[in-house]
Amino acid sequence: MSGRFAAERAVVVGAGVAGTGSARALSAEGAHVLVTESLPETDVPVAAELRGIGVEVRTGGHDRSHLVGATLVVVGPGVSPDTDVVRWARELGLPVWGEMELGARLARAPYLAVTGTNGKTTVTAMIEACLRAGGHDALACGNIGLSFPEAARQERDVLVVEVSSFQLAVQTSFHPTISILLNVAPDHLDWHGSLEAYSAAKGRIHALQTASDVHVGNRDDPAAAAISSRATCELRWFRHGPPDEGEVGYVEGELVARVNGTHRLGVIDDE
Repeated sequence: MSGRFAAERAVVVGAGVAGTGSARALSAEGAHVLVTESLPETDVPVAAELRGIGVEVRTGGHDRSHLVGATLVVVGPGVSPDTDVVRWARELGLPVWGEMELGARLARAPYLAVTGTNGKTTVTAMIEACLRAGGHDALACGNIGLSFPEAARQERDVLVVEVSSFQLAVQTSFHPTISILLNVAPDHLDWHGSLEAYSAAKGRIHALQTASDVHVGNRDDPAAAAISSRATCELRWFRHGPPDEGEVGYVEGELVARVNGTHRLGVIDDE
């Protein structure tokens, strides 16, 4: 235990994968942790495990009294910023973090991040497989497999993080060395409130990147390309047709990269 959160009394809202992962990580880092869940006890099978590691669990609904004495609130990706518990936390002046914020503060290894309306899980798994094939101790996490806070505490060469718009919207420290925006289409507007807010959340994937980092964008998706073009780090593109300089694309069924020369990366099998 490093004790980095030993002075914190953290309330984790939601006992889903992200919430329980955040609770485990915070507890391992020395925090006093309370998990609150709207579902009844019978529908929270992880409650016994969490109590077994010293995490307090309260089920059957959220209450303002749960925040008494808290110094930090961590919300799962399904918790809307307009819910009562988030409003109560704001009124009390408590910091409200998401899973990505907590993971970013715990990260011991560099991490890549993948977002987009469609294809996140597939691309995240492919990148993990490629890195492992190259001899790197890589781990896919976030919306795939282990939660980001739990993965962030591990000693790995690199993490590959699948991240949603929900998770990007409630973080200020998430700084991937390489970020990828696959595409953008109207989605989750009930949570974000508008397409503009949804797009702004996606754009936060490269908000903290600097000149030494890389953002990869989709040249063929106008909405995504507009977001990617605002990146202040090194910018690379992929497309479905022949690539221009600095891009990766397809030429007669073959994947070709034009980065520091022309490199034929392999034939794409449509099957």
